[in-house]
Amino acid sequence: MIWKQDIVLSKLIEKHESKYTKFSTIDEILEKEYYDEELLKNSANDMIEWALVGYIKWISDPHTVYLKEEANTDLENELKNEAGFAGIGAVIEKQDNYILISEVLKNSPAARGGLLPLDKIYMVDNQTLQDLTAQEAVQLIRWEKWTEVNLFIERDWKNGENAQRFLVTIIRDDVNLPSVTSEIFEIDGKNLLYIGISLISEKTTSLLLEEIMDALESVWKIDGIILDLRGNEWWYLEEAAKLLGHFFPKDTLLVKSKYKAYEDINYISKWRWELWNYPIVILVDQLTASASEIIALKFQEEWKTIIWTQTFGKWSIQAVEDFKDGSSLKYTVWKWYSPNDVNIDKEWITPDIEVERDYEKYKENWTDNQLEAAKEELLKEIK
Repeated sequence: MIWKQDIVLSKLIEKHESKYTKFSTIDEILEKEYYDEELLKNSANDMIEWALVGYIKWISDPHTVYLKEEANTDLENELKNEAGFAGIGAVIEKQDNYILISEVLKNSPAARGGLLPLDKIYMVDNQTLQDLTAQEAVQLIRWEKWTEVNLFIERDWKNGENAQRFLVTIIRDDVNLPSVTSEIFEIDGKNLLYIGISLISEKTTSLLLEEIMDALESVWKIDGIILDLRGNEWWYLEEAAKLLGHFFPKDTLLVKSKYKAYEDINYISKWRWELWNYPIVILVDQLTASASEIIALKFQEEWKTIIWTQTFGKWSIQAVEDFKDGSSLKYTVWKWYSPNDVNIDKEWITPDIEVERDYEKYKENWTDNQLEAAKEELLKEIK
């Protein structure tokens, strides 16, 4: 037994040495021959830290990173809700080389700062937005409560005529964004229930059911449902499965979590399926991510219609390993899969019907042409 253990240990040592031989050789050369000893000594710790940053970066997983002490502090604050969740209260989307504000929430910091729908943000503080995604822009705009963010705005409502560029400084604050909102549209004698879900939190399902009950009290019948998941980038997996359970029969497989080091988990519908028979159309956009993508893809695989554009494509969850020096390793530990064994991490959900935003109509009378397309499609399905 000791002999076998020695063989295993020898193989491990051999693997380790062969993997890091060049690193060790370079280190030895610098120690023996590099002229400026003091400079090397002062740089030693940073050299190792940045080597680790680059080492993990080449996995090419944007969600797996080595975080030095200062970056790790920012992550910890975000996970604790101490930073990253105060903002300006505006819904944004990527357009060419800038970020477009598509909606400004009432009584929000953005509204108090005078921002309007269709304003273009082309720079945040000293960071240009040209090469950033909408998700990355959101991370720049959000930060700790009561901190300032400088937004460089272009306002152009007349096809390039008299375009204005100006700076707006906004104090970030908590944004009270309702998780679920609803409205009833009566068209051609049919009652269409619009449900907007802005985030997936532990109360989302109960709020959804409350909105549906209120709707049923105001009209005698609901003929179809529009589920709006645009701008919903939140990750609460259990709540997403719970919400889906009200649309699918009991014991239906909703989503799967697959691990490398742990046993896989299947999320099964356990709740009433009182919403099963309703025709449903789903609205998504490039900020629809994580838990809301789980909802959208399950509906798409089961016959429901997805409208607008490709989604964000994040179907993975990360764990964090903290080290004594304050640094940490954030790494992907599991991924989600649809019942049909589809994973869209780093990809996206492709819509059944693609409808680009008509900004001219929005400028004229605030018409949401994507929502109008959803109404038309839902009426077809009802008929």
